[in-house]
Amino acid sequence: MRKINGIIAMLVLVLFVVHGILGALNMMNIATVIVKVLSHTMLSLIVVHAVLSIILTVRSVRTAVKTKAPYFRHNRVFWARRLSGILIMALVFFHMTAFGYTSGGVFRLVPFDVFRLITQILFLLSVAVHIITNVKPVLITFGVKRLRPKAGDILFFVSVAMLFMAAGFIIYYIRWQL
Repeated sequence: MRKINGIIAMLVLVLFVVHGILGALNMMNIATVIVKVLSHTMLSLIVVHAVLSIILTVRSVRTAVKTKAPYFRHNRVFWARRLSGILIMALVFFHMTAFGYTSGGVFRLVPFDVFRLITQILFLLSVAVHIITNVKPVLITFGVKRLRPKAGDILFFVSVAMLFMAAGFIIYYIRWQL
């Protein structure tokens, strides 16, 4: 089940980066791309990933309770993974409603204010924490032997993409203010 969850997580990561780059280009008015199918596919995979993660977390907690291991009290990374995942699920709602809504078949924009900008930056930060804390376990799940170079490459690529996404949010906010 961990391997399936790892595959789903990697698919979500790829779709997230593509969605973020296309969305940032759209917000910067460089390209207008509507990626509704991509967004719905990614949301579906996120839900499956969340369900599998909850199942795996319950199994881990049950094992720790049975063995009376102090593992969970001392393992900050374990809790950072879970809390960042929960925060992502909460902030996905704000992301889905940050830009507009559909009324009568017409998409209507909403003003992109400071609150919306902050929620989007928090969303990116929570995704960053989630990715940073989960890269090595996912690579281990796939049987990668040299973790450091692979993890470094993935984290560099994701960092550049997330900075680009953050720039997209900030430029979009500035455009709304002008």
